[in-house]
Amino acid sequence: MKSKLLSLLPLLVGTAMGAFGATLILRSLAPTKGTPEEQVAILENQLKKANQQLRTWEDSSPRRRPRGDVRENLSRIAEALKEGREVSPDDIFQSFKPLLNDLSPLTRRFEEIEIKRSAEARAAEYARVYGLSAAEQNQVFEHLFSYNNEQAKKVHEMLLSDRVGMREYMKAVREQNLDTAADKIMESMLTGSKREAFILKCLTEKAERVQNEADGKVKRINDIVKLDEQQSHQLFLNMAHSSRYYDPRMKFEDVQSGLQPSHQGKNQQQALMSVLRPDQKKTYEAHRQERLEKAREDASQYGVSIPDDWDLDDDIDF
Repeated sequence: MKSKLLSLLPLLVGTAMGAFGATLILRSLAPTKGTPEEQVAILENQLKKANQQLRTWEDSSPRRRPRGDVRENLSRIAEALKEGREVSPDDIFQSFKPLLNDLSPLTRRFEEIEIKRSAEARAAEYARVYGLSAAEQNQVFEHLFSYNNEQAKKVHEMLLSDRVGMREYMKAVREQNLDTAADKIMESMLTGSKREAFILKCLTEKAERVQNEADGKVKRINDIVKLDEQQSHQLFLNMAHSSRYYDPRMKFEDVQSGLQPSHQGKNQQQALMSVLRPDQKKTYEAHRQERLEKAREDASQYGVSIPDDWDLDDDIDF
């Protein structure tokens, strides 16, 4: 019996190899044009290429979280600096992600406590100033805590994300507007003169903030390109309308009557460019390039590189 099995073994191996070879040949043959098999083959090929491109991007992305713990990541950065290779702020930012992830439960708890305390204080202030009942005060607190805590969670998730760079995270932190929840709940809760007084107070405070921001940006642009009076009024209005604190009910003094914003979007760079003349744009771009080169030179002294997507004019804050 054993000798029969041994004699059959080469036959079985040969049959298996033949079947394997036939499968390879069939797979190598192009499917008939116009058949479902051809469509499947095309989709499989596209998927394979997409996966290859994704792997290439993941391996080369500057925002990819470095493998290893914080000590290993910082050792790699130190080694790069010793060898004369520059590192970017994102390299450093991403290197701390493992530690931030480990501490995440603790840092989120701290955030929640601070948000709760702030919401309690704000609700108590509104209850005192506007005569809210205990139930209304608790309703304001619950609304403020829920909204602001949700906003903080989103920013916190960005901090831990492998795909979010330092600039994106810092911009998200800066653009939080935690007054939104308070405004909405109080406007819906108050009535009559109390509601009018609240709205007026909020609009006055926000208008002052918007005006200070817009005035500051107009001055900085004027120092570079020398705006005429009409441009100054127009740029002020554009910057005011593109502020995250802007409210259509706001009224600004010293703005020419009938003047409308020349750019309705939220991008302040576009709001600026819609006002400048071609010669001013050229002067502004030259100034921007000069500042970019100076920033690169300064950073290079410390072995740090400026990210390719770094925008000096982000929010025109310089």
